[in-house]
Amino acid sequence: MRIVILTYESLYANYMTHRLIQARPGQVVGIVRSDCLIYGRSLPGGLWYLLRRTGLRFVGRKALELFQSRAMAILFRLVGRPLKVPSLREMKARYDVPVVGSKDVNDAETMAVIRGWQPDLVISIYLNQLIKRDLIRLPPLGCLNIHPALLPRNRGLFPYFWAIANGDKETGVTIHWVDEKFDTGDILLQEVIPIQPNDTITSLAYKSAQVGAEMLVRGVDLIEAGDPPRIPQDNSQATYHSWPRPEDQRRFRQRGGDYGTIFELMRYM
Repeated sequence: MRIVILTYESLYANYMTHRLIQARPGQVVGIVRSDCLIYGRSLPGGLWYLLRRTGLRFVGRKALELFQSRAMAILFRLVGRPLKVPSLREMKARYDVPVVGSKDVNDAETMAVIRGWQPDLVISIYLNQLIKRDLIRLPPLGCLNIHPALLPRNRGLFPYFWAIANGDKETGVTIHWVDEKFDTGDILLQEVIPIQPNDTITSLAYKSAQVGAEMLVRGVDLIEAGDPPRIPQDNSQATYHSWPRPEDQRRFRQRGGDYGTIFELMRYM
């Protein structure tokens, strides 16, 4: 089986990508990395949109999170401590898997690259772009997406935040077949993760990556075995969220919500 991965690079997406490469040696034939913060916007435009939508506090927190991750990765390399989760660049060198960047995974140039890899299966791992019809129909075995929530609840962005802000007692991970909307396709696999009182966004993100990585391996096994599940989502139970507004962030804090600390992040890296 030839597998192509579409992803937005992060510690958590890289964890799952790495696990799949290890479980399926030689079968991941290419990785497309999203090079946009927000689809269809330049980096300054994306930051300005977030600032207007979410406020300075949230944008500052996300920028700090990004800086901390990159700073810790550099520090670990300088002191000779290997990272538990390799970057896409390191995976490219270690496993000889080509990695290409794209601001639009559906554009003609990116599609030509993907066609050249001749994928049987395409897997979206935390991709921040909508996958369109031509790409969905390209791989003969289908196109999958992994989403860190119990779909159809918490479709859309930043589901860990919304699970805590809304007082959910559990979250989870869903692998679903991709259709032409965000997070609406039939379900292949789903697993529940209880939310503990001391959970943070960082801890939930890492738990979801650990659970999701093993689910991806099982999902590919199911597809290879033939006749994999396609369970329709109950749209009457659906909720959808975008970037949190300042009032959502206040509710998150009132619920005791916490993003996590740099020391917590260090344990996972």
